[in-house]
Amino acid sequence: MTQTTNYPVLSFQEFRSQYEHIQHSESPLTVLYIHGLASNPWGRKPETVKSLCIEKQINFFRFELLGHGSDSSNYEKTDFHFWKKQILDIIDHHISGDFIIVGHCIGGWLALLAGQERPDRLKGIICTSTAPNLTELMQMKMSPEQGEELKQSGKVLIKIERMVFNFTRQFIQSGIDNAILEQPDIPITCPVHLIQGLKDTFIDWKVIYRIANKLQSDKVTLKLLKNGNHHLQMPKDLEEINNSLSCLAASI
Repeated sequence: MTQTTNYPVLSFQEFRSQYEHIQHSESPLTVLYIHGLASNPWGRKPETVKSLCIEKQINFFRFELLGHGSDSSNYEKTDFHFWKKQILDIIDHHISGDFIIVGHCIGGWLALLAGQERPDRLKGIICTSTAPNLTELMQMKMSPEQGEELKQSGKVLIKIERMVFNFTRQFIQSGIDNAILEQPDIPITCPVHLIQGLKDTFIDWKVIYRIANKLQSDKVTLKLLKNGNHHLQMPKDLEEINNSLSCLAASI
């Protein structure tokens, strides 16, 4: 029996975000999908992951990060501390049994942050176009004038690739506080798949080597997609993401 919860709202103090939870009565496993910055969980990648979960009768949970999607008016109030707490709340109170996390961009960073906090039921992580060095990237992109603007107003607009992002001082500090690549290691021992496109002009694909070297797990798979860009939305990209998910699910 399959039960679908159709886009209700989860409340996290003053924040509200939409989510979808598909549950199969016989499945002990849930896939938790975490989207990227300035995005949402309703696009091509999460739909493809959802379709595989339905096919294999795996539970599926996707949600809007605070300050995104229907909660976008609260974006400037949020940061990595809020998002990590949100994910841990979902894991602790809305998902039962074992779980796999699929995270894109900062969703991959958050997957690693949450994963090291809740290792007992975590059975695998898939990171696509992971951006655990986003704070470093922002600091490199920021001009002295923008640095002064951030100091004076508490926020600054920075263009990365074809997009302009509004970064607050609070957001940047939270990224520094959660700089996972600055840890001595990443205490995650479950299987991890790191998928990166060689044509990613947003995040340097070589960052996956830094992540792999930090992970305690000895089951780390690196996938470099020759024609993949940052978004990883082409059919071949989506196929590789689902191949990784199928592999992890089959090993449980």
